[in-house]
Amino acid sequence: MQKILVAHDGSKSSDKALKKAVELSVNSNASLTVLSVVPELYLTELSDEDRNRIARTLEEETRQAMEKIRKSLSGKSIDVKTVIRQGDPAEKILETAQKMKVDLIVTGSHGRHGAKKFLLGSVSSKVIDYSRCPVLVVK
Repeated sequence: MQKILVAHDGSKSSDKALKKAVELSVNSNASLTVLSVVPELYLTELSDEDRNRIARTLEEETRQAMEKIRKSLSGKSIDVKTVIRQGDPAEKILETAQKMKVDLIVTGSHGRHGAKKFLLGSVSSKVIDYSRCPVLVVK
């Protein structure tokens, strides 16, 4: 295994996925890319100005979280890169995996908005269904 992509959205489930991806990267000497996707806002009841302000806030929070992750992994003996995309999370995970030609996608079983009563969240389900490479779902 040479390239691992882990999706991270700040949830406990994605923290577990990150931990597992780091372990796999260290054990297999693979590079690790941590991807966070800022979802597009479709809040029609908000003005464009408010929607843009919220989007900028989400992007800044994501940048800070990714920087924190990058710093926490700097002492590891692996090649780590952080990437932020904007759009539909499942689509951006799949698109990034294909462009980077990753060997494995690691994702949490459900994200920040996933319901505990379901086995898998909608993002992880879509990634499993449409990925061209193996997917490891961490619960």
